[in-house]
Amino acid sequence: MVALVLTFLSISTHAFQLDARQRAARHFARASMLAKEHKLPEAEQEYRAGLELDPTSVAAYNNLGVLYFETGDFRRSANAFSEAHRLRPDDTDISFNLGLVLFKAGNCMNAIAPLSAGTASPSHVTDAHYLLGACYYELKKWRDSIKELKSAEKNRPDDDRILFLLFNDYRNIGERAQSLQAAAQLLKSHPDSPFVYEMLGEAHDAAGQPREAEQEFKQAIAASPHAPELHFLLGYLYWRWKHYPEAVAPFKEEGRINPTFAPPYYYLGDIALKQRQPAQALSYFQKALRLDPSYTQAVLGAGRAYEQLGQYEKALGFLRTAAQKMPDDPEAHYWLGRALIHMGRAKEGQEELAEVNRINAARQQEAQDLLNRAAQTRRTEKKGSTLK
Repeated sequence: MVALVLTFLSISTHAFQLDARQRAARHFARASMLAKEHKLPEAEQEYRAGLELDPTSVAAYNNLGVLYFETGDFRRSANAFSEAHRLRPDDTDISFNLGLVLFKAGNCMNAIAPLSAGTASPSHVTDAHYLLGACYYELKKWRDSIKELKSAEKNRPDDDRILFLLFNDYRNIGERAQSLQAAAQLLKSHPDSPFVYEMLGEAHDAAGQPREAEQEFKQAIAASPHAPELHFLLGYLYWRWKHYPEAVAPFKEEGRINPTFAPPYYYLGDIALKQRQPAQALSYFQKALRLDPSYTQAVLGAGRAYEQLGQYEKALGFLRTAAQKMPDDPEAHYWLGRALIHMGRAKEGQEELAEVNRINAARQQEAQDLLNRAAQTRRTEKKGSTLK
């Protein structure tokens, strides 16, 4: 289990010359006692009161970060650890704490630097390498992920989380033998791991076997009901196969278990649009964007919801942003064109709809070119096979 480093304060007020620091020390001591008693709101107040008097206390900022982490407030936790890191940048335990909370908040890009520093922490070296591997995995940097996960695997050769990510990493770079080796080790070491069921569920889904995939995902959830993203995967399976009413419950459960994860809210919004509930859809898209302002699909969703509500001026800003960020997405241009036409800006709207036709025609041509090349290759191979 990946854990934070909590530095309990043992403070002698004789160590301080200034009265302000003496009073701060008393606040920090009370905060530490309250934290040990799990009275977290009261402990937070004491830490904040102490930091008003002594804003240079590294341990207080670190402990405050732990309190916020335990309550799931990753944004404030990251802010507290950032202050501790700023005051003591060479402390590898604090670097690890900061990297961990950034990872938990879904900010993998910014988690990499502190986690890299955290690999020098003797007590966190394996966890730091694992989290780095997970970050690179989320960023689709498969080979970097493999490098870090292999470092973590040296100390935890049968860790199911590490083996599962290695299975996917190797699969994504086309190294089938290595991927199968990781899968075999995972099946051997943890036959009832939720990752095994997830792996099998994805395999069934890719093979066009939705009911078999559904059963595997359900078994994964039964094995680990509070694991992040398992409920999302089941909901996504239902969504992909257009079983929209069935998808709602697992998406909502994912939002409860993993409250900082934006995708469930996007898909709930998409389902609400399909069910002709644009107001409900808009609230889901707005929630997704509060969690991840860069989530372009949610930007498009909000624009679609406003368009269906008849609020074309509001829709226009979202749809323009979506079309700019996804210039080759025909759906973004289609909805932008519709909104412009509804606003009486027919010429601009027709230009966007023409862009939809251009994109679709280009995709069709690419597909036809691919088929033509394949047919030509087969003819050449067939002709060559008749020569003696």
